[in-house]
Amino acid sequence: MPSSNFHFLADRSPAAAARWYTGLEKAIARLGKMPERHPVAEDESEQAGIPLRQMLYGRRPGIFRILFSIEGDTVTLHFIRHSAQGPIE
Repeated sequence: MPSSNFHFLADRSPAAAARWYTGLEKAIARLGKMPERHPVAEDESEQAGIPLRQMLYGRRPGIFRILFSIEGDTVTLHFIRHSAQGPIE
């Protein structure tokens, strides 16, 4: 979904698409500092069988959920999903 959002923006404004993508990269990079401040994504954690947390990125209507896990000092990115998508099945 992030790829389709990028292409949608790029068709209309390449500069806006570049800003959006750069912002997404920066948001993901910030997960390295205090990732535990983000809430647990209950439904996805249950489905995955591991504790997944979520960080929101973007503005309405284009808010994305970055789903990740923490193990020791390692943050693993699992999914980037549009907030309109239902829980992972």
